[in-house]
This record gives sequence, C-alpha cells and structure tokens, in this order.
Amino acid sequence: MKFQRELTAAVLIPLVLALVVAGPLWAFSLVAGAAGILALLEFYAMLTGAGLAVPRWAGLALFCACLAAAHRGAADELVVCAGAAILLLPALVLFSSPPEPVLLSSSASTVFATLYLAAGVGSFIGLRHLGWKPVVLLLAIVWAGDSAAYYVGKNWGRRKLAPVVSPKKTWEGFWGQMAGGTAIGGAAAALVGGGSQVGAGAILGCSVSAIAVVGDLVESTFKRSCSVKDSGAILPGHGGLLDRLDSLLFAAPFLLLALRLLPEGFLR
Repeated sequence: MKFQRELTAAVLIPLVLALVVAGPLWAFSLVAGAAGILALLEFYAMLTGAGLAVPRWAGLALFCACLAAAHRGAADELVVCAGAAILLLPALVLFSSPPEPVLLSSSASTVFATLYLAAGVGSFIGLRHLGWKPVVLLLAIVWAGDSAAYYVGKNWGRRKLAPVVSPKKTWEGFWGQMAGGTAIGGAAAALVGGGSQVGAGAILGCSVSAIAVVGDLVESTFKRSCSVKDSGAILPGHGGLLDRLDSLLFAAPFLLLALRLLPEGFLR
C-alpha cells in the first residue's frame, strides 16, 4: 500500500505524544512495558528461529521485574533483577536440555535480549520520571532524524554506510539524520531554556542522533545473524516493534545519563 509508512506514523505519533504529555506516569510505564514485551517476544522469536533455546516465560518475568523497579525508581531492585537474569536464565537453558553446541549461545543470547530491552525501556521510563519534556525531546530527535535520514537517503543517497549490515543506509542519509537531530536539539533548547542553551541543545541533539544510528545498526546485525529481514510485521510499513524501538533503546539510556549530569533545569 502506498504511503503505508506515513499513515502508520500519522496514527501512532499523536497517540504516543498524548500519552507522554497528558497521561499519568503509571499509564506511560504500562504502555512502554507492553511495547517492550512485544519487542522482546519478537527478539525471542528470532532466536528460536535461529535454533537457540529460549526460556521465554522466565525471561519475560524478569524483564517485567526490571521495569517495575525502574517505574518505582528503585535502583537496588533493578540491580537484583538484572543479576537474577544473568544467573537464572542460563540455568533454565541448561535444564531445557538443548543440543550441546547451542548451550552457550542460547544462554548468552537470552540474557542479552532480556537486559537489552530492559535497559532501553527502563531508561525510557526513567526519562518520564524527569518529566514529559525529556521524553518528547528524545522522540522528536529520533523521529526527526529517522525521517530526515529516510528521505535524504532515498532521494540523494549514493555512498553505502554499512553495506553488509544495512544495505539501504547511506552516508548522505546519516548526515541528514545528524542535521535533523541537531536542529531539533537546538530548537528545543531555545524554546525551553532560551538562547543560552541553544549550543548545548544542538550538541546533545547531534549526539543522541549518532547514538540512535548505532542502535539501528546494532539491531540490524541481530536480524542478519538470525537471517530475518524484519523483527515482525505488527506495524504496517515499519516492520516489528523491535525495528521501531531499536534507535530509542540506545538513545534513551544516553539521554537519561546526559540529563542527570547536566544542570537540573536544562531542557526540562
């Protein structure tokens, strides 16, 4: 269907923004957690399709425990839940008696997939603890950068950025994404903090965009390793939820750390 990608975005973006700005924290955490669960199930499906053993229910339970700790802002509980995932999931892989050659790869992949989603989605919830503006800032930088990369790359892209991992991505698209993220970061800083914060906001926007590109490419390596094109088909024109969250999963922890280190009033 023509413009399927644009139509999906036109429906989802206003709903997400309404939840971020007007919704209570518990509703935001619940929806973010539900999206994370679906993305984690997509990741698990890729792993099982590649012949690995995955204790899904235990992984999902530990993932939810990590997000519950993030929602409560309980750092000690988060550490315990992450440690439990590292110790418990390999033990469950062992007791499921998979073929010996996939024991290590199954354990490592299951632990990584679980904590990879938990770290990204948990950081997303952590940003919402700071207020709705940091979340909107993250979404604006990543979405604007993605759109700029897509349309610049589609119309002017010539040189391949990572031909083995993601053949469609180009250096022209990458620089378009950097420009889009930089512009959004600078504009957000001007609106929230005035002219004195524009430079810092632009640098932050550029940095978040660069991290987002890395997140996108890293998820592409996972799909290549599992011999799949998309993580799923839940979003028309966009693939799976993991495909849509890949950039945010890397960018959210980076932005959360940056805002924690920067002065308290910056972009909030």
